[in-house]
Amino acid sequence: MDKDSDGSVTTSSVRWLDDDGRARALARMLAGMEDSMLGMAHATELLEKAQATKDAGFKKPRKRAAKK
Repeated sequence: MDKDSDGSVTTSSVRWLDDDGRARALARMLAGMEDSMLGMAHATELLEKAQATKDAGFKKPRKRAAKK
């Protein structure tokens, strides 16, 4: 998501991100700053683990019925 302001009007837009863009956006959210090496490393690790989980066919556990 991009956000821009001219002082009186603020506009926002959404765009698709490639893998690097996803990692940079996540790193910015995690670290709270642009171009944090530690934030980028953490973001890359999280995205890799998420992809590995997805590739392994992980499914959410079913909710069990409440016991009476």
